[in-house]
Amino acid sequence: MKHVVITGSTRGIGFGLAIEFLRAGCKVTINGRSQESVDQAINRLIDNCSGTVQGFVADVEKRQELEKLWTDAERQFGKVDIWINNAGIDQGRDYFWELQDE
Repeated sequence: MKHVVITGSTRGIGFGLAIEFLRAGCKVTINGRSQESVDQAINRLIDNCSGTVQGFVADVEKRQELEKLWTDAERQFGKVDIWINNAGIDQGRDYFWELQDE
């Protein structure tokens, strides 16, 4: 069973991805910026899908919180097989290797 982490997955495209990965039999870790949004999304996922889901609060713009999200996700469900960077807003069109850590 694959473990999928989806950032920005309490609504919109990320939430839709979570539904489909749960339907495919994956363990899914969702993420949002508030505990309330994460809790609401988990409840909606449990009501609409069978599967194993967990969620954590993290602002992916903050490196420490992003690293903690990875650690927390692995603690419960084991190794992360797929990581989907869905959170955030559109910014510049730079190559990944040209980006600064900030």
